Amino acid sequence: MREKPTENFTDFFCFKLAAISRKMNRYYNNRFAEYGITIGQSFVLFHLLEHDGSSVKDIAARVQLDSPAITGFIDRLVKEELVERREDPEDRRSLQVHLTPKGRGLAREVLPIAREYNQHIKDLIRQDNIDIFGETISRLEEEL
Repeated sequence: MREKPTENFTDFFCFKLAAISRKMNRYYNNRFAEYGITIGQSFVLFHLLEHDGSSVKDIAARVQLDSPAITGFIDRLVKEELVERREDPEDRRSLQVHLTPKGRGLAREVLPIAREYNQHIKDLIRQDNIDIFGETISRLEEEL
């Protein structure tokens, strides 16, 4: 006999957040497909706009993915000539990742798309709840 749950799993916050995340990823990936990049690759490009010459480890920490995932993104970005790896002049065992001129141009071109969608999300939230929503998301991120 099946046990009837006391509440529907689709009402769980973890389910709803995962569903929202998938929808947002799908939206961004569809928008960025015409530029030949994914949402994950865009985050690497955006990071490098602010911190060109970062290590894979630094990019992974900022983008909140593990180093092997970031390495995969970088491999594809190198192949598309959007970034390049260079030896760190201070530590020859380490590599730095730099935007190419083509990569810098693409990052600047797609950044407004991300900003526009972020504004769309803000517009869906009542103005007096924006700060609370931001604080809640930050707290979840810190705790989890």
